[in-house]
Amino acid sequence: MRALSLMVATGLLAACNQQSTKQDNPEDQLRAANAQYDQALIEGDAAALNRYYTEDFQIIDDDGAVHDKKNQVQFMTKEVDLLNARGDDVKVTLLGPDSALVTGRFSGRYRYKGKEEDFTERYTSVWVRKDGQWRVRHEHTSLLPKSQPRVTG
Repeated sequence: MRALSLMVATGLLAACNQQSTKQDNPEDQLRAANAQYDQALIEGDAAALNRYYTEDFQIIDDDGAVHDKKNQVQFMTKEVDLLNARGDDVKVTLLGPDSALVTGRFSGRYRYKGKEEDFTERYTSVWVRKDGQWRVRHEHTSLLPKSQPRVTG
């Protein structure tokens, strides 16, 4: 019985250590923060977006214009409606202990000015850790062209 208790305790300790290691890994933290950020975009959650963007946040959007935090939160919560979306192909490159480059693909369907469209974009974002939280400081997005039939000949 004592051996069984010791094995269970050892197993629990190992599980806690693995979880702690994963939580302490900046790449895992960034992947989790990026997924939560994607969810805030999909939900149009202004409070969450305000938490994820630094005060000096800026985005160069697929329209080529530079938008600030206030403008981007307004656009993503009041003007565009993400009907569904998902991120994938996420890559994290640590630039230092408190900064990172995150790239990926984000695709889905949105409604804007009464019109629905599918989209796929590539993004690059610069994340910084402030007050222990990963936040987006800069982002650049590019829409991928819609697939065209391949012409051979």
